[in-house]
Amino acid sequence: MHGWTDLDVDEADELAIDIEDWIAADPDRRLGLDFRPHSHHWQVMAQVRASEHEAGRIEVGGTWTLCFMTGWGDGLFPVYADRDAAGDLVRVRIVLGDE
Repeated sequence: MHGWTDLDVDEADELAIDIEDWIAADPDRRLGLDFRPHSHHWQVMAQVRASEHEAGRIEVGGTWTLCFMTGWGDGLFPVYADRDAAGDLVRVRIVLGDE
């Protein structure tokens, strides 16, 4: 991210290819490259990394999406909307583990 944040995606892609080629040229070079153009994932993870509570939100296709870090690792976790007798939302539950 240092110096690449405002690059045009084509220019960043060329630089990433150059770096990958440089890494591949010498197996003793122990460098990893994680090239992710400025996707929705990149946008929300920038918020997560900057947040005291490791959380962020972005709008994707007109819908707000929440992202947060957990101690449970990567995965998909069920989300439940609990409603009262009138059908009004009273709680949102995310099940991170039920062991």
